[in-house]
Amino acid sequence: MDLNFFFGKESSSGIKTINFNEQKLRPHAHKINILKNVYIKQYLVWQNFNIFNWIKKKPQTIILLGEFNILSNWLITLFARINNIEIVSKGHGMYGNEKGIKLLARKSFLKICNKHLVYEKHGKSILSKNGIDPDSIHILFNSLDYEKQKKYRELIPSLNKSEILHFFAKSELPTLIFIGRLTKVKKLELLIEAIALIQKDTPVNLLIVGNGSEMDRLEKLASENLNDDCYHFYGESYDEAVNNNLIAVSDLCVSPGNVGLTAIHSLSYGTPVCTHSNLMEQMPEAEAITHKVNGILFEQDNVESLKNAIMWWISNTKNRQKVRENCYKVIDTYYNPNYQKKVIENLIDGNKPLI
Repeated sequence: MDLNFFFGKESSSGIKTINFNEQKLRPHAHKINILKNVYIKQYLVWQNFNIFNWIKKKPQTIILLGEFNILSNWLITLFARINNIEIVSKGHGMYGNEKGIKLLARKSFLKICNKHLVYEKHGKSILSKNGIDPDSIHILFNSLDYEKQKKYRELIPSLNKSEILHFFAKSELPTLIFIGRLTKVKKLELLIEAIALIQKDTPVNLLIVGNGSEMDRLEKLASENLNDDCYHFYGESYDEAVNNNLIAVSDLCVSPGNVGLTAIHSLSYGTPVCTHSNLMEQMPEAEAITHKVNGILFEQDNVESLKNAIMWWISNTKNRQKVRENCYKVIDTYYNPNYQKKVIENLIDGNKPLI
């Protein structure tokens, strides 16, 4: 397939963008087209590039981010449909909680696209309920650096828990980990409150890996409520070898707010995930968790429910190797770039969705 990529470097999210000068990307430089993102009131976006020249080349398929607030997407979609070029929206599809103008705008944009790539079954279900043909909706799932993580996975049997968790007085205790940006949406205060309740009866360790706007508040909350030698703020880590070690020797990854790619990160190293069960307010990757198989779900914003979920997991999952295998299975089946490649090729070839 002859592929071209279009990318706007300016971002309002603060997320680091790709460095296209990296050696591994240079052979593909002629396929990468840099656009200019123009933000209107930090929400509406216009991407500046000459769409007419590309429409004249008659591409078979154009895949766009499925966001109605990217105003230029409307123009591209209309011109493509007039010229019989297939338009595919890629993204969350619909969340199910849209109302008013947002609901109307999102549905209207998605309905003028020919096909859709969504991250999860939940997204496909919502689109179908809103009148979009299920046979036009392909589930892409999501992935991280799968090949690198598989290599680190091979090292897990040789890891020494006491050496890696040396900052705990008793590294042999069940260890709960959170890894990611420390922001309000992660609701980590719920985790600290739940651990405080658990530690009244059962000793456990809490490891928080990451940095962010909530760091100071969370450290203060932990110091006031948790046993001093049973919690540790590791700070941020972008070293995947270190992250592998910390996740792999932990017993449960807990993300009380939305979970996102943290779930895929943790499952990739064989560590189950605990998060809330309200899919309407979750990130799509939460669907990778099968309740009481490779993780556990609790009632959203309910500290008692979170405490009970953690205690159930600690008390009822003694076969760590079996748990690891359950975690790996969903990653190896769906959440990897090999499966994503298969989905995209299947869509472009005009076949019905794989799922």
